[in-house]
Amino acid sequence: MRLAPALIPLIFTATAVSAQPASVAAQETGRALQLLLSPLWVDKAWGAYFAGRLHADHLQEPLIEEFRLAAAIRNQPAGEEHAFLAALFDAAIESDLTVPAAVLEPFEENWTVPVLILLAHSRDGEDSLLRLGEEKVGDLLWLAANNLLFEMKSQRWYAGTLGAVNITHRFVVKDSDEASGIGGGSGGGFCGDGIGAMPKGFPPVALYELQDSRERGSVVLARGPQDVYYRRIVVPTDKQVGIGSCGSAVDRMATRIGYLAALVNMPIHQAEGLFHRDTAIRFRGNEEFEREVERSLQAQEQGIRSLVRTAKERGLECAPEMSLRIVPEVIDRRLNTAIPLPLVAPREIALQ
Repeated sequence: MRLAPALIPLIFTATAVSAQPASVAAQETGRALQLLLSPLWVDKAWGAYFAGRLHADHLQEPLIEEFRLAAAIRNQPAGEEHAFLAALFDAAIESDLTVPAAVLEPFEENWTVPVLILLAHSRDGEDSLLRLGEEKVGDLLWLAANNLLFEMKSQRWYAGTLGAVNITHRFVVKDSDEASGIGGGSGGGFCGDGIGAMPKGFPPVALYELQDSRERGSVVLARGPQDVYYRRIVVPTDKQVGIGSCGSAVDRMATRIGYLAALVNMPIHQAEGLFHRDTAIRFRGNEEFEREVERSLQAQEQGIRSLVRTAKERGLECAPEMSLRIVPEVIDRRLNTAIPLPLVAPREIALQ
C-alpha cells in the first residue's frame, strides 16, 4: 500500500499513547490531522482512522467539520467517498465523539444505524429520534429510536406513544358461565446478508448492524421492553467480509404498552389487560347487559386514568386537549339470538 511506510509510526493503542511523551502524542495528532485534511479520500480515511483511536481533544472539532463537509457526498454509492464516510462514522463512534444532531441530520436516511449510535450520546437528539422512530421505518430502527426516546423520557414521545395505543374492550356474550376464550398470535422474522469491502488501500473500517438479541461482541444501544444491540463488523484493508444478521419481527403495539408499563412501574401483563380487556357476560336481558358493559368500560377508563395520573406525577404530561378512545367489540355466542344485543358505542376519555 502506498501510504503504509509513512503511516506505520501512527499505529498504536490508546494505552501506548498515554505513556508516551506529550510531544510524541502531539506529533501523532498533527499527522492524523494532516491526513484528515488531505484532498485524497484514502488519506482522509486514514486520518479519520487514527483520529478515532487517539481520543485527542484537538481532533474533535476537525472530525465534526468533516461531517459538515461530507453532507454533500452522503448519497454517494459504493466508492471512495462512501468508504470515507464509513471511516468517519467509525472514528466518531470509536472515539465517543459527541456530534451535534443538526450535523447528523443530512445522514439520517442513508446512514441511519451509525447516526442512531451517535445520537445515543447526544444532548440534542430528540427531534432526530422522533423522525427516526416514525411508523414508516423498519422494525429494528423503529425499536432503537423509540428505546432511546424512552430512556430520555421524551415528553412528545410519551404523548405520541400513549395516543398510538389502540384501546379495546371485547365483550363475549353467552347463555351460561362456561369458559370461553379467543386466542391468536403472530410472529415473523427477517434475515439479510451481503459482502463488505473497501476500496484498495483504505484502512480497516467497521460497519455497524443493529440486533434484537445479544451475541458475543454485541454492544447495548438502548434498553426497553426489548433491548437493542449493535455489532461492529471490521472490514480489513484490501479484504472482504461477509455481513448480515437475522432478527424477529417487532410487535409495535405490545412494545408501546411495554413502554407505558415501565414508565409507571406496572407489570406488562397488567398494562396489556388494561388497554386490551376481555369481559365475559352471561346474558340475562338487554338491560343487565348494558349495565354490565357500562361497569366494565368505567373500570377500564378509571384504570387508564390512573396510569396517566401516575405518569404525570413522574413528570410526563399529555397535551391539554388530548383524548383517548376505548373501542368495544361484542361477540355474540348465545344459542338464541332472536333478541338482538344493544349497540355499544366507543367511549371517549378526555384526559384534561
